[in-house]
Amino acid sequence: MKNLVVLVDYSDGCKHALNQGRILAELAGSHVHVLHVTPNTVNDEEHARLREFALMELGSSLPITTHVADGRLMTALTESLESINPDLILLCTHGVKGIAQHLFGARILSLVQSLEKPFLVVQENSEIAEEGFGKILFPATHSAYVNIMIDQVMAIAAECDSEVVFYEIDKYVGDVENDIKINFDQAKKAFKAKGIRFSNVKEEVNNHSLGFARQTLAFAAKNSIGLIATPSEVVDNGFLMMKSDKEALLTNEQGIPILACG
Repeated sequence: MKNLVVLVDYSDGCKHALNQGRILAELAGSHVHVLHVTPNTVNDEEHARLREFALMELGSSLPITTHVADGRLMTALTESLESINPDLILLCTHGVKGIAQHLFGARILSLVQSLEKPFLVVQENSEIAEEGFGKILFPATHSAYVNIMIDQVMAIAAECDSEVVFYEIDKYVGDVENDIKINFDQAKKAFKAKGIRFSNVKEEVNNHSLGFARQTLAFAAKNSIGLIATPSEVVDNGFLMMKSDKEALLTNEQGIPILACG
């Protein structure tokens, strides 16, 4: 992870994202880019404000570049992120309510799907561990893009010396179950080659919700999971996590960071 981007809106929540970025940058030797979008004309004062805000959380030992973009929020963000071309984008969501709900709340799924880049989403109540992520949850998926998720989980696990927990809710049938096994086997082979530790958990269905987020989050909270990975894609077919599930993960009240792999 050579380049990390942290999105900043000057809220208290984005300090969590900056802290998470600092920890990962220290572990990986990354360059940290701090990005803010303003509706105002960009000037030296705005750049100075952003750098001062960033340094309060990041300190002065890391290589840091600040970026201030102006214009329409989603357009300016997308153009800036494409220009920086980061390996990982970090932000803090304010949940389904908050001062930046239009982007970092209910519309966050649109943002993480807007670029083919991984997003690490922390919550306002996330506890940021200085040692990184001890355990990363790798949920069952039959996504055809599982190789992207494997690469992105592997990159973080390698830097944090994380254990990857392969997690499955026994709710799949037919060909989907076989595809999940193939994807798990592919991931395990890749992790074993890199020396990444992993374990397996398969649970019976223990709630009556249509999706998977509630039970997944409950397991993660109970078992000290530091990060949950999920594909950014949404397939509303009852097997992959549906749109409501993705949003529930990204804005979860348990404060568990989410790695949206795109």
